Amino acid sequence: MRLRSSTRHLGSALLFLLLLPALASSQDSTAPRSYKISDFTADVEVHEDGSAEVLERITFVFFGEYHGIRRLIPVDYPGPDLTNYKLMLKVLNVTDDNGKKLDYDVSTKDHYRVIKVMLPGAVDTDKKVFITYNVRNAVKFFDDHDEFYWNVTGNGWSVPIDSATALVRLPAAATGQLRAHSYIGRYGSNDKATPEIQGSNVSVSTPNVLSAHEGLTVDVYVPRGILKQPSALTRAWWFIAGNPIIFLPLLSFAVMFAIWSRWGKDPDPGMAVAPMYNPPKNMTPAEVGTLIDDTVNPRDITAILVDLAVRGYLKITEVEQAHLLMFKKKDYLFESLKEPAEWNQLAPFERTLLENLFAFGGKQVHLSDLRNRFYTAIPAIKGGVISALKSKGMYTVDPESAGFYWILGAVAIGVPVYILYKLFHVDFFSSDVLTWIGVALSALIVFLFSRLMTAKSLLGVRTVVQIQGFQEFMNRVDSDRLKRMPPDTFEKYLPFAMALGVEHRWAKAFAGIVQNPPTWYVSPAGGMFNSYAFVHSMNDMTSFASETFTSAPRASSSGSGFSGGGDSGFSGGGFGGGGGDAF
Repeated sequence: MRLRSSTRHLGSALLFLLLLPALASSQDSTAPRSYKISDFTADVEVHEDGSAEVLERITFVFFGEYHGIRRLIPVDYPGPDLTNYKLMLKVLNVTDDNGKKLDYDVSTKDHYRVIKVMLPGAVDTDKKVFITYNVRNAVKFFDDHDEFYWNVTGNGWSVPIDSATALVRLPAAATGQLRAHSYIGRYGSNDKATPEIQGSNVSVSTPNVLSAHEGLTVDVYVPRGILKQPSALTRAWWFIAGNPIIFLPLLSFAVMFAIWSRWGKDPDPGMAVAPMYNPPKNMTPAEVGTLIDDTVNPRDITAILVDLAVRGYLKITEVEQAHLLMFKKKDYLFESLKEPAEWNQLAPFERTLLENLFAFGGKQVHLSDLRNRFYTAIPAIKGGVISALKSKGMYTVDPESAGFYWILGAVAIGVPVYILYKLFHVDFFSSDVLTWIGVALSALIVFLFSRLMTAKSLLGVRTVVQIQGFQEFMNRVDSDRLKRMPPDTFEKYLPFAMALGVEHRWAKAFAGIVQNPPTWYVSPAGGMFNSYAFVHSMNDMTSFASETFTSAPRASSSGSGFSGGGDSGFSGGGFGGGGGDAF
């Protein structure tokens, strides 16, 4: 028993010895670590052209194991008139205190230039990092003075800074003419440090340790004439670089114009508009009304209804129904005059209208009974009209297919924007309000071109010229010509006049010429027939029909088918700043 017990203890001891390195490693990996900045020194030389070269000497004290540090410097600032002011910052060099180059990477993220520096052997030790960068537009030029307002350390460090010092060197011509202020503390603090001016140099040091998120800022006022303001062309380039969103509307226009020129532009018809005394051959009123504006409008749908009545398929009776005691409400009774078997000779969209008009199998239906019911037929009727025009060769890009091209345009605009952002760090969305304006203008440009993307064939544009000629005839026809035309001319072409929106002029031209009312429309009003009053009644029916046809129950998700320079600074102010961390 003793032997077994001794053996057991010996085995446990050996196992413990074997696991000891792993346990130590595990404890090391979970051991707490921290760091601080013992010294932050910035040497800034402001050149005569307003640019500045900055050398930051930062001493990090690491407790535990680290691999590197990140220095974040903001490069986007609010500019005048809702614009963005971009700091033109270029990293020149990153070394240690012996001048040995360190591996580093520069990127842009969330309005910051991020400098990631690798520090091999950063374990329980001090490491010095020297970062040199150039800023082309660090000086602000005002009417009465120039100003170098620089956030030296930044307020973004989450660790304390034992000591911070800044030396700002300006051209020798500034000797004896400088004024300066310095601020310490958290962002917005007005606590001051005392800068020292010697000749053309300004130096300042923090009197105490800077706690986490506290920083050092220096503000130097320079009289006019010592520094040279950049040219207007240079300032314009800086503005564009800081607000690339202004190019988005221009890019949108260029892309959409190119797409429109390639696919959406109508050919030249090669003929001029001349009066035509008949509508284009084999064209219905709805097709004429749609082709002229590439949209199936409410009047085009009701023109189908009236045209079917003119051709003997329907009879329309105007009726009055009692409503709210003594008041009467106007309604319309549609009566089918032909059997459904005879509808086969009609165009598909005309059959669709009749089938949905008399959907319950009867021969009569009141217009009011179609409320919240007929709306489901509108998309099919609209699609049928477009399909009829396509089958007749009127389009190369029909209205239904035009949507593809605005999607193509949006993709063609988005791809270069994405590439410029990802590969070249061009931030199109850094200008706040200006961004919204640029995006809105771009969206408007895409939308407007999408309305123009429908393209007619040569036959289509020539047919439009004929329609315009027929419309001109209906607008300017004289009574003498009308007297020589067949007696049924008024009602035969009335659906075309309705589709083209010239029915009142058409009716006025026939005043006193047409004596007998159309047989397909019955009105309770008696007396002598008046073409103008008749068209007015037709407009009442059109308005009622348009409202009824598109009405939908509230629970339905279907939409309408007819939708067409003093001491006022603070800590953290000015350019520069930012912060960083260790990893």
